[in-house]
Amino acid sequence: MVNPRPFGRRGSPQRPPRRGAEAVPVAAPSARPIRLEAAPEIAAEPALPVAPKSAPSAFDEELLAWKQARKRQIPWGALSLMASLCFGIASFVLPDSINNMVNLLLYALSAMSFWVWFSKRREKRRAKAQNARR
Repeated sequence: MVNPRPFGRRGSPQRPPRRGAEAVPVAAPSARPIRLEAAPEIAAEPALPVAPKSAPSAFDEELLAWKQARKRQIPWGALSLMASLCFGIASFVLPDSINNMVNLLLYALSAMSFWVWFSKRREKRRAKAQNARR
C-alpha cells in the first residue's frame, strides 16, 4: 500500500498542486498614469422593518416533527420500577454490617422510586381516559 488511510479519519482528497505566479496573467502596462480618487460615500440604508413572526411555516413544522422523532425518550417508568426492586432486594442481600447502616436509606429509596413509578402509571391512565372521552 502506497498511502494507507488512517483508521477513523477522513482522508484528504488528492489535489493537483497549485500553480505558481507564472500562471497568473499579467496585464499590459497602460500608457497613462493611474489617478487615485477618494471613493464616494454611500449613505447607509435604514434597516428593513422586521415583520412580526407569523404562524410557523410547513418547513418549521416539519423540522419540529423531525426533531421530536429523533429525540431519545427515557423510559422513566421502567427505570423507577427497576430501581425500587433493586433497592428492595439490596436491603435483603447486603451483609448485616452494611445493612444496619443503610437499611432505612434503602427502604426510603425503594419506596420513593415505587411511588414515582406508580404516579407515572396513574398519569398515563388518566391521559388515556381523557383521550378516549374525546
